[in-house]
Amino acid sequence: MNFKKTLFTLVLTGFYLANYAQSFKVDQNLISTPLTDSTDFSLLNSRLGSRFTFSLLNEKQSMQTSSLGFDMDDQTGLLIGLTVDKKLYCFRTTKLPRNASYLKNQQLKFGPTSMEITGETPEGIKVNFTLISSFTPSKDLKDSVAIKTQIFPGFYMQVNVDNSSAANKSCKLQIGLAKTPVKSFNYMALEPTKPENTDQSMLFRDMAHLNAKLALKAIKTPAKGVFTENGFGGLYYEFNLPKKARKEFTQIYATYNDSTVIEDRRINLPLKFYYTQYWKNIAEVVKYAEDNATQNISLTQKFENSLMNNTLNAQEKWVLALSFHTDLANTFFLIDKNKQPSFYVSEGRFKHLSTVDVAHETEVSAVFAPWRLKLQLAQWTHYIARAELTVAANPVQNKPAYQQGMTAAEYGPYLYHDVGDLPFVSETANYDYGPHMAVEENTSFVLLLYWYWKISGDDSFVRSMLGTVDVLMQSVMNRDTNGNGIADKAYGWTTYDANEALKLSPDNTFLGAKQFSAYVVAAEMFRALSNKEKAKTIDATAVGVVDGEGVGYKKAGVAVNNESLREKQANRLESEAKTILATLKAAQSKYGFIPVSLDEAFPKWKQRSVVIGEGLFLPGLAGSKAPLLGELAAVLKKDYATTYAQSITDYGIKLTTDEGTTWFSKTIVADVVADQWYGIKHSSASYVYNWNKNSPYAYNDGLLKKDDVWIGYWYPRGISSLGYWLLRK
Repeated sequence: MNFKKTLFTLVLTGFYLANYAQSFKVDQNLISTPLTDSTDFSLLNSRLGSRFTFSLLNEKQSMQTSSLGFDMDDQTGLLIGLTVDKKLYCFRTTKLPRNASYLKNQQLKFGPTSMEITGETPEGIKVNFTLISSFTPSKDLKDSVAIKTQIFPGFYMQVNVDNSSAANKSCKLQIGLAKTPVKSFNYMALEPTKPENTDQSMLFRDMAHLNAKLALKAIKTPAKGVFTENGFGGLYYEFNLPKKARKEFTQIYATYNDSTVIEDRRINLPLKFYYTQYWKNIAEVVKYAEDNATQNISLTQKFENSLMNNTLNAQEKWVLALSFHTDLANTFFLIDKNKQPSFYVSEGRFKHLSTVDVAHETEVSAVFAPWRLKLQLAQWTHYIARAELTVAANPVQNKPAYQQGMTAAEYGPYLYHDVGDLPFVSETANYDYGPHMAVEENTSFVLLLYWYWKISGDDSFVRSMLGTVDVLMQSVMNRDTNGNGIADKAYGWTTYDANEALKLSPDNTFLGAKQFSAYVVAAEMFRALSNKEKAKTIDATAVGVVDGEGVGYKKAGVAVNNESLREKQANRLESEAKTILATLKAAQSKYGFIPVSLDEAFPKWKQRSVVIGEGLFLPGLAGSKAPLLGELAAVLKKDYATTYAQSITDYGIKLTTDEGTTWFSKTIVADVVADQWYGIKHSSASYVYNWNKNSPYAYNDGLLKKDDVWIGYWYPRGISSLGYWLLRK
């Protein structure tokens, strides 16, 4: 598959406004979740990079909302209330108002960009509420039309009322929040109820910031006015509904926050939301959302259909939709006063930003927005350890002194594990122990750069990174001290920090295979992006030409051609890859399989693992046909089926055969690698679904052992499930 072509096709078809009905349609074949007193499921609803949330928390019959993300969420109620025959019915998105009843048979369905809740009254009136987080693919930051669709801080809310009864009905629909309305010019000034509401909107205070506001705005169908009762404020509609008839109502729910989101300590500048470049206040956001409602909803429908109407099974679609919501909710798209944009992904509840190893899975989603990965790749180069440094103790944060760059001075530079942590960006997250992941982070960077190159076609940017790639790969090579190609010194640890064998073992075959993959794709980039122009000669005596020391040589060569240099670098990398391949083949011959570690003195060295081939993940999705990668896959395939069989439990696929840990996102990666490289089809979606289908933590990424939950909830890297979709396009 040509993924550049796939991306461009998605972008172009996204801008084609198909003749969709005004109403957004959530795929009715998606798995339905009953909403009852025993339903604990929560769903993060958010906007890309703008952090604006409106998340369902069913266990507390509430919605949580904020302009600064779920870390700042304010719990509130969303009233979708329908009065029929003087009886008030509503959804479980709020505590019950006085003298009200919940709609019967409430069901939740959701796609990647949508949340639909349905219910019905005893009289046979069916109510459908859909929350839409608009999205369409964008190629780069110049693509402002698509960028605005992706990031404006607002949702569309649609309510459909369908009279399936045999009688005409007189109805009143109320849509509001469990908040007190306020005036636009003063957050303390309450807004009195007006007989008529000519501007069709209401404002509420956003608790994330003193002057931030939330807005409800009726569009398409005018509201009758405002209401403030039972602790709710909102808009209402009175209408007659003939039997077998249907009415639709659309509103915008929006915010605007121009305060500092993160303080970047590297450049000592505050960062604000990127959307502040497009809109200067909430009124402008609402106007944009109203003026572009038909286009944005149509684009979003097109995008959602492209993900959901395919050959994925029902549980795979559910997992993909859930993890897409989680990815959106963990993104920051920011800008400083110098107009320099930044993009960060938060590591779920851990609050660390743009961790390179986590990005190895989350940035599969960059296929729909390559610019987000480009910004991160550029940012990571600012966080490279080049020398030893002792960081002083910080009594305010209760942090002891610790060392940064402990191994960089001897073996070479490496990328820090984390760019920083909330509520600010620092040199590296304030761990007291590092962590140092010299080998994995360097290789992940190269694999991500390759993925960006293939989905964007941005030769210029990738070419500018090749000097850094050479330095990082040489640093990795230096860490092999016994000649087998696999790092055995100063490798730090790996992302698998809940699994002892994968985390710390020397001569770690997981790292070896990831080194191998990075070497091969780096060699491809070196050759393809070398400068093949002939070297030029200039006349140094010509007018206006200065050599820096006065008039010097009459003729000076300008070394613009680096083809031989890049070829030399590529050959060196491929030579290292071949050494690793020979080492893995020898281990397989010696033991009958490839163990996690080749150091027999290391405890648990003899375990087997389904994730050894993880380094093949991004090259495979990018469509690489490199012969060396095929040779590695042929070796790893010999062990995979037996290792998989030994790793099966009733709660998931274990990361190694003798330890209980499973991480769903990582076994999804292993599934994709197995399908694409080994011709073996597995799916971890059923495990993810069964563990998360009633979880209050949106996306919980695994277990340490049976019934021992790993508390990595809200982890965005479950978006690796996009790999299933990309495989079957």
